[in-house]
Amino acid sequence: MTDIAIDSLTFRKPTLQDGYAIYELVKASPPLDVNSSYLYFLQASHFADTCLVVEHDGQLLGFVSAYFQPDATDTLFVWQVVVSKAARGLGLAKKMLRQLVVNQAAHGVQRVTCTISPSNEASQALFRSFAEQYGWTLSCDPFIREADFGGEGHEAEDLYTVEAPDHSDLTKPLFT
Repeated sequence: MTDIAIDSLTFRKPTLQDGYAIYELVKASPPLDVNSSYLYFLQASHFADTCLVVEHDGQLLGFVSAYFQPDATDTLFVWQVVVSKAARGLGLAKKMLRQLVVNQAAHGVQRVTCTISPSNEASQALFRSFAEQYGWTLSCDPFIREADFGGEGHEAEDLYTVEAPDHSDLTKPLFT
C-alpha cells in the first residue's frame, strides 16, 4: 500500500464503530502496549474529540489517541500513535499529530506531551521531528521508573514535552 497518495487518505474523528478496528491495528503493531478492546471503544467514543483515525478505502491505517490533562487543560497528552505497516514511510504519524493539534484550535494547546520508553527511538524521532518542523522546543524528563512497574518488565517511561519557545498556542502556526 505504499503507493497510496497522502491526499487520498481520510483524517477524521473515530466513532464507536471504529473501536475494534483500532484495537486490531494496535495489536498488529508491536512493540506498542495493547490495551483492552474496551479501552479503544471508550477512546473512539468518549475521547473522540481528542483522537484521530486515518483510513483509505474503508481500511483503518492510523490512529492517535490523546486527552487534555485534567490538571493542565492547555496540555494535550498523546497516549498512543500507531500506523499500519502498510502505510509506513508516508510521514503519516507526523501528519496525524499535526491534524490532532489543528482539531483542538477552539481549545488552544500550549503543550503536547507524551511518554516514551528509552528504547523507542522511532517515537523519539517522531516527536523531535514534529517539534523541529514548527520551531518548537522538545524537552525530556524522567516520569515513570522501571521499578514503578513492579515485576512486569516494562521499561521506564520518560515525559516528552513539545511547546513553543514563547509558550504560545501551538494551533496557530499549523494553519499556515
